[in-house]
Amino acid sequence: MSLIKQLFRAIDRRHKNDRVSYYAKAYIQLVLPDRFFRHKAEHLLARYPTLSTEVGKRLDYYCKLVAPFKLSGGTTLADFRSHPKSTYFLDFYPYIRAFPFDARFRTLFGDVMIIPEQPSFVKSRPIHGDNQNSVVMKLDAIRHFTFVNDTLKFRQKQPSVVWRGRLHLDIAKERRLDFLREFTGKPGFDIGHINRGDVFPEFRRERLSIPDQLNFKYILSLEGVDVATNLKWIMSSNSLCFSQKLKFETWYMEGRLQPGVHYVEIADDFSDVEEKIDYYEHHPDEAEQIIANANAYTRQFFNPEIEDLLSYLVIQRYLELSQPA
Repeated sequence: MSLIKQLFRAIDRRHKNDRVSYYAKAYIQLVLPDRFFRHKAEHLLARYPTLSTEVGKRLDYYCKLVAPFKLSGGTTLADFRSHPKSTYFLDFYPYIRAFPFDARFRTLFGDVMIIPEQPSFVKSRPIHGDNQNSVVMKLDAIRHFTFVNDTLKFRQKQPSVVWRGRLHLDIAKERRLDFLREFTGKPGFDIGHINRGDVFPEFRRERLSIPDQLNFKYILSLEGVDVATNLKWIMSSNSLCFSQKLKFETWYMEGRLQPGVHYVEIADDFSDVEEKIDYYEHHPDEAEQIIANANAYTRQFFNPEIEDLLSYLVIQRYLELSQPA
């Protein structure tokens, strides 16, 4: 195992591009034997025989199942190996391989807006309602778990709002389009969509890299199909996150975030955005406290060993409660 760790560290040093490093390590893992992952899980579970309060709370949050359940159908590891090699597969496969070959489970990959009828491993779920059948794993992490090292202080940044993202015109209500219609062209708003083709060209703007967006005091995070991809890196920055009331959550536990504590909540119709900007321009101490709280919240996801441990524990609990129908 130590040789594999050294190889992964070498990949990280050689490839500063996170995506290159991610895929290099993911495809190496595909050719490793199952016993490597079983040994890794056993080592971690033995190292943490007693969970800290916070780790235990996270486990309960991700897997809310408490009673045995009947699983109809599902898949086994043998069948799952032929699944398309998406980032969802690459993120889930190393963990499920640590468990019995014939264990049955269900996955629901992609941007999930519903709660499945049977307990299933998902990337995202609705925050509210009876969502225990949605068992959250850290999936599509290359897109959703990007963090930043922001060296620019809040008061050094441009006093404007920035947003770049895609319009999802196939969902019932695309709130991002409403925002663009309301604020495009107004002073203090550098916003635009990045869709290709003939899609509202009047609102299209050039992409802005994450470092470029960090030059702004206020960064907008708007949910699209499910969660907003940019939320996590904003919360690790020295910019203030503006978001409507959150409706979906992932491994980041968005449902634990508190408006006014970790981010600034804006109205669904965006009617108070300018008022909120003006308020925090005149109360920078409060803005900096919210940013500090967001940074502190985000740090709980920085320990790779704890992240691995929790992934194994979530699957372990699911399989222990699962019974054939």
